[in-house]
Amino acid sequence: MSAKKPLYRGRFAPSPTGPLHIGSLYTAVASFLQARSQQGQWLLRIDDLDPFRCKAQYSQQIISTLERYNLHWDEPIAYQSERHHSYRAALQTLQQQGRLYPCQCSRKDLANRQSANTVYDRHCLTQRPSANQTCALRLRLNAEQISFKDRVQGLQRQDLARQVGDFVIFRKDQVYAYHLAAIIDDDEQGVSEVLRGSDLLDSSFRQILLQQLLSIETPLYAHIPTINDAYGAKLSKQTFAADVALSPVRETLIQVLGYLNLQPPKELLDLEPSEILNWAIPRWSIDKIKPETSILF
Repeated sequence: MSAKKPLYRGRFAPSPTGPLHIGSLYTAVASFLQARSQQGQWLLRIDDLDPFRCKAQYSQQIISTLERYNLHWDEPIAYQSERHHSYRAALQTLQQQGRLYPCQCSRKDLANRQSANTVYDRHCLTQRPSANQTCALRLRLNAEQISFKDRVQGLQRQDLARQVGDFVIFRKDQVYAYHLAAIIDDDEQGVSEVLRGSDLLDSSFRQILLQQLLSIETPLYAHIPTINDAYGAKLSKQTFAADVALSPVRETLIQVLGYLNLQPPKELLDLEPSEILNWAIPRWSIDKIKPETSILF
């Protein structure tokens, strides 16, 4: 990183597959407070990598909602849809290392062969597809065991070959995998810490391996609990969680601060959203977040 940049650089990177819900706002506020409490920078990246699921209208909705809650970013917004050249270069590096191989397996093929086993059986590693077939690219794993200390969840370990198997980093439909794109973007943006929901904790092992293979410095990781509904399901766009832009800003912001264990007083209702955030910044600490995977909405 440039010496002129602050030591701390955090980011919020939503996928525009629907409007922002309170679970996403909660993560955005946490990452914002983490950056501001350390006099650092907070970046916004739109992870619109998948053209089949992501919509420009949702990108604009998300941006407008963050502005409504006074969550202001410090640099121009980055869009993954504009960064394919960087992902392509990383893919070529992995290809040169001999770590990639083509895979033609469909989900139906995998279901028929693997039954309850979720680890890829390396079918296409030994039976290469013909040249005219559309294929995904998988990363060939060796005996890689990844461990890291998460700032919320503690020490984490995973045997990638045994627990995950060779994973796809370029899909059949010509879409780069999230794992690859995220680490390239975080590196090029100088992100020093990735604060996100615990539902992405498992992704970290694959991302750290890719960082190692591409000689990218691994940032700090902090995975906060997700917000789940009464049935135990994570609030998400897929479960039609309500658009937080339709909620009252002060009340919702104070509710989020409660989820972050800041114990906000009722008097904050008399303040503007920017003042509520200013109240929270000096009181914020990542150490106040308990090492849980979820909390109830």
